[in-house]
Amino acid sequence: MHLDVLIFGSAAVVAKADRVRVRLGDAPTLADVARVMAEQHPDLAFALTSPRFAVNHAFANMDTRIAPTDEVALITLVGGG
Repeated sequence: MHLDVLIFGSAAVVAKADRVRVRLGDAPTLADVARVMAEQHPDLAFALTSPRFAVNHAFANMDTRIAPTDEVALITLVGGG
């Protein structure tokens, strides 16, 4: 399955986009999403060292299964004061 993952902050700046597309196997988990993102988009590896994801607007654990219709977002650290 193909999945568009929303990205923000420095990840979006590096990717020059607000989302990246990943190709996943059947019944993937968020751990699979992180692994495949690192493989298919190595420029985003810095954002995937200890990733935090949201699925359908709620934070989710890495063992959460993803459906093709889910909205998945990579939540990166945000600096500032």
